[in-house]
Amino acid sequence: MLRTGKRYTKLYRVSGYFKDHKVVRYFTDQYDAIEFKDIVDAHYPLKVTYEKGVYPVRTFIVNCWNSIMDHNMNPLRNIPDLNTRHMVMQVLAWMWCITFAIIVGSWSAFGISAVAHIVLLGAIAITVATFETAKRRPESFSFRAGYHSADRARQNMWINGQKIKLDPDDPGGEHE
Repeated sequence: MLRTGKRYTKLYRVSGYFKDHKVVRYFTDQYDAIEFKDIVDAHYPLKVTYEKGVYPVRTFIVNCWNSIMDHNMNPLRNIPDLNTRHMVMQVLAWMWCITFAIIVGSWSAFGISAVAHIVLLGAIAITVATFETAKRRPESFSFRAGYHSADRARQNMWINGQKIKLDPDDPGGEHE
């Protein structure tokens, strides 16, 4: 449909309102929307809404992107281990790099694309892992009692060929 110069598409929106979060999904197929509504309803939400409407194509494109690239929405969400999910996404990214290189007909395009995918997905994985560690085990980021740097653990330091005894109560630091 084309209305007032903007593109629109017919979608079905299912919203589930829970105590601590809200779940919203858009569907182009009515029966998929009804099935998802039943699934949400089975988890005892406070409220479930089912709406048929006309939404901007941008909403449809964003939802299509998320259904593939968001590991919490795509079928990889069924893999419990985050590291395994990341590895599967890396393999898929490499597969698409190879496919793109074959289409373009250049192995240099593959190299550039593969490196870009590795760097991008690796950075995302490290960030997610850091956030998950901070959420689940925040004590991992604080020093433990009795911490000493490697040099301080030996309680000695060599300066100009002379052995200097260090204070055992000083934990030391980066620049000793």
